[in-house]
Amino acid sequence: MANRTVAIYEGSKRDAKQVWTPVEMPNLKPDGFVYLKHDRIGNFYISWYEGKSSTTGFPRKRWKKVVGSQKYKGGKPYTTLQDAVSAARAKEWELQYPDRVKPVIPDDPRITLSVAIYKYIQDLGTNEKTVKEHRTALKAFEQWTTVTYVDEITRAMLLKWYAKLVRDGNDKLTAVWKLIRVNKFYKTIMGLPHGKGLIKTTEPDFKAQLKRKPKISVYSTEDLKKFFAACDTRQWLLFQLYHKCGLRNKELAHLEWPDLDLDKREVDIRQKKVQDGDVKKPWGPKHGSEGKVVIPELLIEPLKKWKERATNLRGLVFPTRNGRVNSKLLDQCKLVARHAGLDESKWTIKSFRATYATNRLRSRKYDTATLREQLRHKDQTSIEHYTDYLRNEELIASGKVDEGWDA
Repeated sequence: MANRTVAIYEGSKRDAKQVWTPVEMPNLKPDGFVYLKHDRIGNFYISWYEGKSSTTGFPRKRWKKVVGSQKYKGGKPYTTLQDAVSAARAKEWELQYPDRVKPVIPDDPRITLSVAIYKYIQDLGTNEKTVKEHRTALKAFEQWTTVTYVDEITRAMLLKWYAKLVRDGNDKLTAVWKLIRVNKFYKTIMGLPHGKGLIKTTEPDFKAQLKRKPKISVYSTEDLKKFFAACDTRQWLLFQLYHKCGLRNKELAHLEWPDLDLDKREVDIRQKKVQDGDVKKPWGPKHGSEGKVVIPELLIEPLKKWKERATNLRGLVFPTRNGRVNSKLLDQCKLVARHAGLDESKWTIKSFRATYATNRLRSRKYDTATLREQLRHKDQTSIEHYTDYLRNEELIASGKVDEGWDA
């Protein structure tokens, strides 16, 4: 049986994007109508669950635009909250008594990107990891693109987005998987059969990335000394946290003071709502990799001094001047590298994490289980590329490569 609850949403534009916000119902009159002081004009939709998805078998979320009953003097109709409440009640009645009415739900031939993403995520199923990975990729694409409708997405657009992901520091393998998820979304919404998407995993570049292990790059001790010597106080602390805690780019960008316990010397990486300027936005680490990471003692005193300068002890540790999440940390990394006389093209945030991992293993300070825990990887196979990187170093250091030759 269908869920008989009907929700009301209001569509609006935010940063040139269409967003859908649940409407909080005000108190109604005894006769069920909206008080005049609460009634307002808006772009309202109703939403409910009915039927099942053909792909997952789970209840399918339906949408319908509320058409207003009133008109401006010029003859153009407008929609009020009262119209939305009436439409929601009518639909609830239809769901409760399906034999008495045969509702006709007209399908909009063009579906907006925001609505399509919402519908797609709702129909994905219950696998938390799958849902999170698709949501992350689709939201990143939505923030980047300027299209309004799904049918406006092109192959050239996806390839351009892929190039930007790589340019912004994503590993090519990570970028390919994000591209695959957006392509799958496009095929599902457009009703395309297998193999008819905008990109194919059999294309040489994508196929090569899917077959390889992640490629890592590690900084030498000499280059690190040059890099940190070129940092100012803020940059030094920022990149030392990358280097000595192995944090990911967005984990440090979204780090807030309540996430730091300087007495226990821990960073708490978790899902939360981050104060980004004037609004709070939900954020979570990659693949839901929550956990607590230890902080070396040499960073505690600098962090305490930096905290004394903070204007908001509940806010971001390294915000922009406007109190926003800093999305330009990779640019700062390359700027410091350039000032240090290093090749800036070889400097990325991701390589600090790889340097951290290989340093802990090379120095025998962490075993693989401890490293996996600190990096917050799900299993041991996720850190094999770090041990593979060190294997040749160990052969040379142990002298095994030089011993036992007959001639």
